[in-house]
Amino acid sequence: MRRKIVLGILIVALVGVGVYAQGIVINEVAWAGTAANTSDEWIELYNVTDQPVDLSGWTLTFGDTVIDLGEAANTIIEPGGYFLLERTDDDTVSDVAADLIYTGGLTNSGMVLNLLDQTETVVDTANAGVEKGWAAGSNKNGAIPYATMERIDPTGPDVPSNWASNNGLITCGHDAAGEAINGTPRAKNSATIVWETVPTVTITAPSEEGQAVSGDFIIAWQAQDPDGDDAALQVNIYVSTDGGDTFSPLVTGLIGSSYVWDTTEVENGDHYLLKVSVKDVDGNIGEAMSPLFSVAN
Repeated sequence: MRRKIVLGILIVALVGVGVYAQGIVINEVAWAGTAANTSDEWIELYNVTDQPVDLSGWTLTFGDTVIDLGEAANTIIEPGGYFLLERTDDDTVSDVAADLIYTGGLTNSGMVLNLLDQTETVVDTANAGVEKGWAAGSNKNGAIPYATMERIDPTGPDVPSNWASNNGLITCGHDAAGEAINGTPRAKNSATIVWETVPTVTITAPSEEGQAVSGDFIIAWQAQDPDGDDAALQVNIYVSTDGGDTFSPLVTGLIGSSYVWDTTEVENGDHYLLKVSVKDVDGNIGEAMSPLFSVAN
């Protein structure tokens, strides 16, 4: 049974080149280590193609560290398969076997990882385009401590918007102390599962910050269910009169993409917000927030 996930707004704006020619991507980075040891870092590669890929002669680099992937006992990544690199020893992820043990550490201040094939061509990168820090993930002070940096769309490019922190709900593996890891070593990323299953919604009216509405105003939105029927999405609309501090139900149980709101039934004001929530048949929820607008009757 699919795990039910409650998500706020998930926006993935992907630009640039999509699938890389060699078909191997840097899929997950545990740059902060684990709760057991901050040095227990690990990196996961993923084969997005339907063909096996041999990593003989390939390297993974970051800073002064150069990792020869050809030193692995098995250099073949099968279609849809994973390749797990663990730092220092195989206890980093205590119950998931590493394909390769490496030395060299990632810094919390951010680094760019480069994956090079046997011709020394850069096949993929991770964290490129980030001026400081990491595109996602967290250290011990994060809302989800030691969450890994997960690629959202494995076939998408290395841009900050295509990375997310592990959500702490979909996890696997344990650290050296036997505690659950906030990541998914050798398994599908939580961010990918959310992207593939959770409905998304965009409010199209009101559309502009400071917009004034009056009379019968048509609230409009566009909603999509990536793994289901868009027309079956159940819609709830909430309204805030105080700039988002509190929300009250405006209408619930809608099916469709618009609702006529009689704004004469509410007081005039300039701190209104709308929140549109859509739920699929599996209970997954996506939400979107309107810009701040005013009611002026």
